[in-house]
Amino acid sequence: MFNDIWIARKNAMCLARTLMVATIVIAVGTGYVIITAEDHDSSLTIVNEYDPYA
Repeated sequence: MFNDIWIARKNAMCLARTLMVATIVIAVGTGYVIITAEDHDSSLTIVNEYDPYA
């Protein structure tokens, strides 16, 4: 879990490029978490989405 949105976004972009899967930054409480797009649930609050193919 990340407390700084800038660090979460940077790590999500790097992870998306490394794994070649879409990643999503979501807000959880006062922090941010990175998950893959296939783990996305409609109840989650999406902050950013990174697609390595876009």
